[in-house]
Amino acid sequence: MSDAQRTAQGAAPRTGRCPYHVPGRAQADPCTDYLHLRDDESVRWDEDLGVWLVTGFREVTELLRHPSLSAAWPEQGRSKLHTPAEGGSGDGSRTSELVRRWFMFNDDPAHADARKIVAPLFSAERLAAARPVVEKLVDELLAPERDVLDVMEDLAVPLSSRVICHILGLPDDVAPRLAVWAPDIAALLVADYLPEVVTRGYQALHEVTAAVDDALRGEVPEGSGLWLLAQAHRRGEIELQDVWATASLLIYAGFETTSTFIGKAVRAALHAGAWAEVLEAGPTAAVEELLRFDTSVQQLARFATAPVDVAGHRIEAGDLVLIMLGAANRSPAVFDDPDHLRPGREIRRHLTFGFGAHYCLGAGLARLETEVVLRRLGARWDVVEEAAVPVTRSHYGLTVLEHLKVRGGTRNDA
Repeated sequence: MSDAQRTAQGAAPRTGRCPYHVPGRAQADPCTDYLHLRDDESVRWDEDLGVWLVTGFREVTELLRHPSLSAAWPEQGRSKLHTPAEGGSGDGSRTSELVRRWFMFNDDPAHADARKIVAPLFSAERLAAARPVVEKLVDELLAPERDVLDVMEDLAVPLSSRVICHILGLPDDVAPRLAVWAPDIAALLVADYLPEVVTRGYQALHEVTAAVDDALRGEVPEGSGLWLLAQAHRRGEIELQDVWATASLLIYAGFETTSTFIGKAVRAALHAGAWAEVLEAGPTAAVEELLRFDTSVQQLARFATAPVDVAGHRIEAGDLVLIMLGAANRSPAVFDDPDHLRPGREIRRHLTFGFGAHYCLGAGLARLETEVVLRRLGARWDVVEEAAVPVTRSHYGLTVLEHLKVRGGTRNDA
């Protein structure tokens, strides 16, 4: 069995090299899940899984903007896991119709048309207006006196869920439910060949759309995400299913990827012994290096609609391509000493939010939330250490950071 197939089936991936090795730790480098793939060719075919794996920074950049690679892989892409011989459902279906409507899984012009409806939510002006809201929420979450803070449970998860609900215009009582829905939707995106994953994923999406419908029956704040979608529906620009689809995409991505990155950013800084350097460099600058070092979304999929030549290989029409963003962000051909975290590193560009037309719409929001968290934590504690070994679990091939317990103080206390 290949490493790619082992990962897809939920088994623990092979451990890679780490300059921050701590004896006795189960996972030396937070990002080793896919780093070993750099040991192979930057573009290679995985025979067992039946997909292309792309890890090179330049190759990833090229393919993310290639016109013959489609983002509509849930509609067309198949791996060997989706055939009856490999345990697939046999009907050739991928994920759900609702997810297939997500604009991130469509190509232009459908992608651009759907994206522009909600793009105003993430403009520079709207993000500036959201900053006081984020700061207030972080302050509230950090207010209780604690000996130990769980960065995920006490901070990242409630913050990201409340922020995205605020932006979309969903009631506050919906926010706690996002942490329940997100894992089942995430599993549906990577392991939809398993019947139990499909059942749970569909149920989560059903509950998301029900919450959206409930909110739309009331008064949603003018200018909010649901308000923009409702207006577009009234103008006949989109169908009701597109309202559900775009809302569910923003709910999932706005919560899952941002909360994950906040936890990863703090974990990476502590893991590398670089908390003081993060504060010295300044959270705004440090966020870019943290994004590069431990990428929130490790991979993207694409589907070849025509032959594509890259790095001496030909990707044939119909092939599925896994673009490994995390491995590419650790490319020694682009980043000096890439496996070391350097909070003051000057980064021209990283691939954490993708590249090209599908560059992550919520990138600015993720940066904002993480920057505020680091700034407020730094103002509270200039010395932070792990209070326990971080708790992770494998979720259908995805490594989930569940708990990151820390304690802090000041240098004067030391």
